[in-house]
Amino acid sequence: MSTQRLPEDTYLEAHRLIGSKHYKEAVPYLVKLLHEDKYHLRALSNIGGCLLQMGHIRSGLKFVERALNRDPSYIPAVINQAEALRAMNDVETAASIYEDLSLNYPSDGLINIGLAKAYMLMKKDRQALETLEKHLSLNPTNVEAILLKGEIQSNLDDHLSAIRTFGDALACDPKCCKALTNLGVVMVRINQLENAITYFTKALELEPDSQINLHRKAQILFNLSRVSEARSYYAEAHKSDQKSAALFLNRFLLIPGIPTSTEEIETCRETFVRGLELAEKEDGLVLDLDQDSLPHTFSLAYHNKNDRFLLERYINLMRRLAAPLLEKLRQERDPYSTKGRFAESDKVKIGFLSQYFSKHSNTLAFEGLIQYLDRSLFEVYLIHTYNSKRDDWRDRLDRISDHSIVLTKDLAGINNTLCSLELDILFFTDIGMNSYDFLFPLLAAAPIQLTGWGIPHTSGISEIDYYISCDKLEPPDADDLYTEKLVKLPGGIPCCFISETLDYTYLPREYFILPPSVTLIGCLQSFHKLHPDFDNILEEIAIKNPDVGFVFVEDASAARTKMFLERLSKNAPTAYERYITLALMNRAEYHALCACMDILLDPIYYGSGITFFEASFVGTPIVTLEGGYLRSRVVACGYREMEIADKPIASTKEEYVHIVTSLVQDRDRRMNIRESILKNNYRVFNRVDYVRSFEKFCLSAVERNQAISH
Repeated sequence: MSTQRLPEDTYLEAHRLIGSKHYKEAVPYLVKLLHEDKYHLRALSNIGGCLLQMGHIRSGLKFVERALNRDPSYIPAVINQAEALRAMNDVETAASIYEDLSLNYPSDGLINIGLAKAYMLMKKDRQALETLEKHLSLNPTNVEAILLKGEIQSNLDDHLSAIRTFGDALACDPKCCKALTNLGVVMVRINQLENAITYFTKALELEPDSQINLHRKAQILFNLSRVSEARSYYAEAHKSDQKSAALFLNRFLLIPGIPTSTEEIETCRETFVRGLELAEKEDGLVLDLDQDSLPHTFSLAYHNKNDRFLLERYINLMRRLAAPLLEKLRQERDPYSTKGRFAESDKVKIGFLSQYFSKHSNTLAFEGLIQYLDRSLFEVYLIHTYNSKRDDWRDRLDRISDHSIVLTKDLAGINNTLCSLELDILFFTDIGMNSYDFLFPLLAAAPIQLTGWGIPHTSGISEIDYYISCDKLEPPDADDLYTEKLVKLPGGIPCCFISETLDYTYLPREYFILPPSVTLIGCLQSFHKLHPDFDNILEEIAIKNPDVGFVFVEDASAARTKMFLERLSKNAPTAYERYITLALMNRAEYHALCACMDILLDPIYYGSGITFFEASFVGTPIVTLEGGYLRSRVVACGYREMEIADKPIASTKEEYVHIVTSLVQDRDRRMNIRESILKNNYRVFNRVDYVRSFEKFCLSAVERNQAISH
């Protein structure tokens, strides 16, 4: 014979479930209490709170409002109302409610934490921090407040304070998984990746099924090029979300940034293709943009392969997965004419879109073009993604643009913003560097879409109409390398590099603690550009030139530097015996370091871009192996643009080693080339002629589009 549960017991059970975050299970108990006058108000407020926690914001707010209609002064309901408003982005109203509550309840944790979160959303991190510190002075063991304080400190780049604060949280609760997780996040931000793995491992011991921590650990292992380990963690994460396309593909489409060997590269590329085949056969995969994904195709370009069809295959898969979302966006967005506004205006509206219009090589690649576009013909829109860093470089670009736009994080907002601009031309400067940036061109937000050498290969995206390059830069039959229509403007380098951005003050070798009398060969590119085949070239150079030293610049991650040096010790032991590594430095120091080198080496397969201009500015000869793709031809084309007579350009690896050896042994030849570069480098800087050619192409493209549209 069953006994009926008393209302008091029902409420206690609901309260227990809420406390253990089982909100869905708590709701039925609370519903039963709606008919109990004693518990009716609490039930309404708690149902609203549970729905809010479950993400049903508007439904939750309705129950909260019913509670407030019954008693406007009921504090739990007022707090839930503020939470709902904050979740609905009415942050200022939410903050106002919290501020009023905090005056009467200064020690209440929910109120102070809610106020701090509202301040954070309002970009008032300092006020949020003050609120939490005031609260913690009264309640020093409130772990949730401690954790939020640490998050804010880390967001303000005060990472050491954040580490101490998360340590305080662990002192209060040694099994606080979130504190361990946050410590892992801080370690990633300060590039202590091995320590980050330690903290995420400890967090996973407490919560083995935490998808986000499985994903985070996998991503760090991938960044450390520990690909097989990363796959296993992505596989574990995928078990709890079988429909996730990102987690499915993350298991297979992993290309190590610092591969151990050419054989590992080939094995990973084979697994990449197999992963695409499996994904193509899977009908249930869903493209969830809230799920972190890797920029799967980014590292393919470093392998000296024609990846056009592989990139197209990847994009075709992603286009299929994104089709429901894209169709929904097309139906929901405001009516938009793909004719653009050229017929209504004397100016072509052109937008440049990137996450990296900040202190990044992408800014240097496009700043001159943006600055010198004829404003009597063009109206320039600089379009930043939501996660673009704000710094003085970005501010400088904003000032020279006619409009500066910051996109939201959600694709619907991005779609509406881009369409509302009514651009004639949209230039994607670096497609492929981020997880979901391939979706932006699929929106077809402008009638003409471009890309170019910000990523020196095809995007694989048919919705991008043109790839902007130069006729002297491209190899024969280059048209077949691009999904886009290849536009070969006159000249050798599709860039107007502004020499005024370069800063060089002489610094002696002693400044860098370099040996003063040794012939130094600089390999000053990022380690992910140095293919294992390049190690063999370094070894041959070292054997033929026993007195030279090899100079590298360390990675931001000590672990990645260690990985490269371990590979070098195996593949090029003679060169390894004479390597020198220098810590990361500012840009002016880098220019001075280039000047200290006797010779610079252009990596094979994926050579210098912006660094060619920087080296040319100080005159140091760069030995290059001109390959069959744009990405290995910039230095050679730059020498031809400068009309250097004795060009250190090789056509084979053997010739590359021979040229380096000749320059090592012939100081006068080195000095002559250096003098010739310094005398003629003006030919590659401030190329306004490139800007004029680009303008001419854009005007004709818009004119053709208008003719077709009519």
